[in-house]
Amino acid sequence: MNYRVILLIFLLASCIPGEPLENKVVEGYVPVYGSKASAEIKLLGSRPVKNPGKIYTYNHFLLINELNQGIHIFDNSNPAQPNPIGFIEVIGNTDMAIRNNILYADHMGSLAALKSDNFSAVEQVGRLPISNWLLGVPPPSQNYFECIQPEMGFVIGWKKQSLHNPACYAF
Repeated sequence: MNYRVILLIFLLASCIPGEPLENKVVEGYVPVYGSKASAEIKLLGSRPVKNPGKIYTYNHFLLINELNQGIHIFDNSNPAQPNPIGFIEVIGNTDMAIRNNILYADHMGSLAALKSDNFSAVEQVGRLPISNWLLGVPPPSQNYFECIQPEMGFVIGWKKQSLHNPACYAF
């Protein structure tokens, strides 16, 4: 048997659908909706770190991602005692990088470029789509989710819960 026949058999076998989800309950995600205003990037006062993600240093600043919420900013002049400066609310944010005073952060399926001279204010100076998801925060990959209803608003987050017969799956 040559490799093409084996490959064809594998491809055909992988296309056979699995067990239908009729009358099944699975763990998945439901969208949390908000208005366009609730999805705007804004600088707020500092707040406690609850669910930290990536940590980044730049000059004398320490930036700590709050998973899917935004970025905490600290003055790290004294690393033994970082001083909280503020919080940049960036809904859906999980990653960031900074170069030449521009903070790059993922936001609602796009890469947002924010001017960040001294973090006393934030100004969006650019945006680049990074996915074909135009409905807000994409669902967690490799999970079932409740299908989006665009008339409900933008998706600003996801909540894990049991789903009955979900029709949507994020690859």
